[in-house]
Amino acid sequence: MQSSPEILHRLSQLEIFSDFANDTLENNRRLECICHLLEEKSFKKDEIIIHEGDEGAILYILQEGAVQVRRLTPSHDEFAVVNLSAEQNVFFGEIALIDNDKRSASVLALSDCRTLTLTGTDFLELCESDPILGYRVIFRIAKRLSASLRRSTMDILAIYQALLDEVENRI
Repeated sequence: MQSSPEILHRLSQLEIFSDFANDTLENNRRLECICHLLEEKSFKKDEIIIHEGDEGAILYILQEGAVQVRRLTPSHDEFAVVNLSAEQNVFFGEIALIDNDKRSASVLALSDCRTLTLTGTDFLELCESDPILGYRVIFRIAKRLSASLRRSTMDILAIYQALLDEVENRI
């Protein structure tokens, strides 16, 4: 994709690329390298962008529109986790940059959407040519995963405590 000031600014606003937000020649060069690897994809309202359980190989950056992240319960009931809009500078599927594992959630287009995509293969090739860029982006992804793991641990502990309280009240 051809780089533009708008897209370069959008990239610098995203958490995973925020280390390159300072307007320096080196940071601009790195953002331009990322920009050249991006492809635009459009989705219609109610179209599934990502299916939970499918193998993933693409990061999505929401340029226009709104999406809903959905998960399945163990009994296969679907529930909405969160609604996101392009104005929030959101991206999803970032794990695909480092691992082609199964998607942990589905993403549904709530409106017509325009995304920018980056494949894991292209990203890893970029990391080979610019290890500092790769390190910084992967570090941001690791921090995001770490925060998510901490939240999940706290949720599990709260559920465990509620279960203990319920059992103790029945005794």
